[in-house]
Amino acid sequence: ERANKAKDEFLSVMSHELRTPLNVVLGYSAMLKEGILGEVNAQQQEALGKVLARANDQLRMINSILQATQIEAGAVRMTSEEVRLHEFFDEMRSAYDLPISKEVTLDWQYPSELPVIKTDGGKLKHIVQNIVNNAIKFTEKGRVTISVQHRLEPNVIEFKVADTGVGISRAMQPIIFEMFRQADSSENRPFEGVGLGLYIVKKLTELLGGKVEVESEEGKGSTFIVILPC
Repeated sequence: ERANKAKDEFLSVMSHELRTPLNVVLGYSAMLKEGILGEVNAQQQEALGKVLARANDQLRMINSILQATQIEAGAVRMTSEEVRLHEFFDEMRSAYDLPISKEVTLDWQYPSELPVIKTDGGKLKHIVQNIVNNAIKFTEKGRVTISVQHRLEPNVIEFKVADTGVGISRAMQPIIFEMFRQADSSENRPFEGVGLGLYIVKKLTELLGGKVEVESEEGKGSTFIVILPC
């Protein structure tokens, strides 16, 4: 227990401290790229774009670690508000209208008649984003399908994110929702990350009174299913 407490405190402090210099790097890189500090040529623009992209990747990882330690410490609380699900998924869909940098098509399937539910909209958005981003990440070429349905019996909302990506072996499926665990954790793995996205999804889904499941076959894609009470 003492070791876990020390680990959580260390991760929390380090996450806070790492964000400060990283935000400075992001701020000055953006200023340089926009030409605020002087004119830059096309080659420099491209280099600064790469710096910004990688620094933002690092900031997302740090934020994930910070959020995970807050969850572990029981410091994350749920708020309750009315969420109009059709409008919610319309907004989510429009957020992904930007072109994706690989041959992946996003297919959104949900009926016009979806109920209004009382839940934490911010946490629901985080859950959906994490699963959709994961599906895009592990699909080099193909399709990601996001479907939503209201199951009247037992009155739940079920949304699925199905991809045609690399898939997950049966042996790894039970552990992918654990903290810092990945299907491939080798140093030369092709996909980056710290192994917290699905852990956060599971914990936030449980906080909303729901559950998350996975169906997958290695080499044939994965389907993540989130079931939430209405």
